Amino acid sequence: MAEWHAACAGDELDEGRPAFREVAGLRLALLRCGEGIVALSDRCPHAGGSLAAGWMEGGELVCPLHRWRFRVSDGRCTTIRGQSVHRFPAERRGDEVWVLV
Repeated sequence: MAEWHAACAGDELDEGRPAFREVAGLRLALLRCGEGIVALSDRCPHAGGSLAAGWMEGGELVCPLHRWRFRVSDGRCTTIRGQSVHRFPAERRGDEVWVLV
């Protein structure tokens, strides 16, 4: 059963800049997009690159290894059809970021 976990302080996330956090034993890439918080699996399905080490371009998180692109809205890969990373529900609660894992 999934549970909510505190992942980090809200001021630790910069707009559109991914940050690595381990939450309940899972490696996540967290980022702030406008007023929302995005939490994606940190591992690129292609070669296992850390998405938290990547960057944002046009609403997509780019893997630093081979530049596979993932929409932050749903985790779908726009580089190779049929690939994706899991997107976890995330929200801000006061000064903290919480993720449902």
